[in-house]
Amino acid sequence: MNYPPAYYWDPFRHTYYPYASYPPELFGHPPSYPESNREMPPVNTNMLEHSVTSLQKIVNDATIVLSKLKDKQIAHQLMTAAQAGNQQEVERIVHTFGIAEPIQTTYTPSAIQFKIDPVPQESHCCSLTMMLKWGR
Repeated sequence: MNYPPAYYWDPFRHTYYPYASYPPELFGHPPSYPESNREMPPVNTNMLEHSVTSLQKIVNDATIVLSKLKDKQIAHQLMTAAQAGNQQEVERIVHTFGIAEPIQTTYTPSAIQFKIDPVPQESHCCSLTMMLKWGR
């Protein structure tokens, strides 16, 4: 077995490590050189284009959510319902924002999280999660 020299280059951390007693391969690290004989499939950007288009719609909905939360009255209602543990009221308030995509809302005493997925959920192309801190 070929062990590394006393100093070896760790490409993941961009540094040299002294006195290595085991080669990095023993710890599950892949070799740092590319495989030259590996064949790659031809590039097809259709799925990426679909993901970008879907995510643009989701980002537009996220912008609507954020603009609604700027309203102090809506923010107060949402935080009050969340502090009371009233999930139905939180979902009702978020539903009034009028976004097109389905949104999942979870919260803790210190933050609220919104997860927005695309409408045809079978595609599983993308998702956007926003975590907003509202307490300590």
